[in-house]
Amino acid sequence: MRTSDLFKLSLLNLSRRKSRTFLTVLGVIVGTACIVLMLSIGYSNYKQFSDMLTDNASLTQIQINDYSSSTSGRGGITDSTVQSIAAMEHVRAASPVIQIPVTIYSGIYEANAQVTGIDRTVLDLDFAKGEMFAEGGAMPVLVVGGDAVQQFVDPKNPPNYADYEEYSKYEPEIDWLGTELEMQFGYNMEDTGNAEIPTGSIYRASASGVTKKKQNQESNSIYMDLSIAKRMLMDNRELADYMGIPVNTYQQVIVRVDDMDNVQSVMDEIKKLGYETYSETEYISQMQEEQSRQQGQLFAIGLISLFVSAIGIANTMYASILERRRDIGIMKVVGMKIKKIRQLFLTESAVIGLLGGLIGLAVSYIVVLAINTGTEQTSFLGMYFSEGMKIEIPAWVALGAIGIAVLVGIISGVYPARKATKMSPLEAMRSGN
Repeated sequence: MRTSDLFKLSLLNLSRRKSRTFLTVLGVIVGTACIVLMLSIGYSNYKQFSDMLTDNASLTQIQINDYSSSTSGRGGITDSTVQSIAAMEHVRAASPVIQIPVTIYSGIYEANAQVTGIDRTVLDLDFAKGEMFAEGGAMPVLVVGGDAVQQFVDPKNPPNYADYEEYSKYEPEIDWLGTELEMQFGYNMEDTGNAEIPTGSIYRASASGVTKKKQNQESNSIYMDLSIAKRMLMDNRELADYMGIPVNTYQQVIVRVDDMDNVQSVMDEIKKLGYETYSETEYISQMQEEQSRQQGQLFAIGLISLFVSAIGIANTMYASILERRRDIGIMKVVGMKIKKIRQLFLTESAVIGLLGGLIGLAVSYIVVLAINTGTEQTSFLGMYFSEGMKIEIPAWVALGAIGIAVLVGIISGVYPARKATKMSPLEAMRSGN
């Protein structure tokens, strides 16, 4: 008996018991769909995480903090310290950071914002339009983060902050590259009646560029040249002192390293100087472990589903053998080899696995399409689904799922097939079935 004959006979035998075959195949469909979806979610989540690491320029960035300067007597980070750090091996650039609270006006819009004074050499921004600000200059020139533009609102008609979906789509109608801005040192707050609070200077300003929306620190920030920020502090020294902003020292420095692999060694050197450091690379290993754990959980869920379907296949095949004892006896009497009888039942169980695998894969593609085009995907998949992620079924998952389904079918049919080959021909024929 040829392999093609075994396949045709298997289909014929399965078609004789349509209801039982359908229910058994349905179990494999559910199991296959589960394992495909679980693996695809894990893969897509990990792929998004890997892409984020690849695109994240901040992985070569170190943030130095000196929060203890007020109690340590050190007095903050000085320019000479910054120069020493910039001279370290593997350091590409280092810049102090000055955070200046300002109120920015553009027509009907205004924003109470923190503008970051920084040297352009440590920034690695991805622009949606425009370009990086130039060094120096007579007036403040800003680079506005793509997500920071939402800070600009019309006080008379503010957006609905309570409605996240509505607010996430909000964007002020400002021609950033063609509009002159007005910037006042200090936040725009209602008059407290305290005459001792100095009034901040007002500056004409402009924007040289707007970054792409990336939902990260850079896209939520507004930057300006460090030298202009220093000049603004000196112009408003009395107000800066009142607000607790150091004028001649810094509490933060940004360091750009030449390669992510050298970040840790540079951090160790900086810590020897007595400063606290932070880099996103410190949390990469933890995030990778979490990704692996989630993928393991998702794979286990899929395997449990397939295990349940395997029990169904074994039960169906065992019941089929009991019903076909007479047929088995006749096959043995007419000289059909034990090997072929075993192959016949293993082929039947493999066909169940194959049918369930193919249909389950098709169902998976339909479910993925529905999720990717749906709006409630994040709440549906909870902690395993990153916001904005699209599920992708890789080829190895699709082919592997079908292979596993067939393998599960074959393994599930081993015991029933063995039972069939061990059956006595005379006993089987006497059974009357």
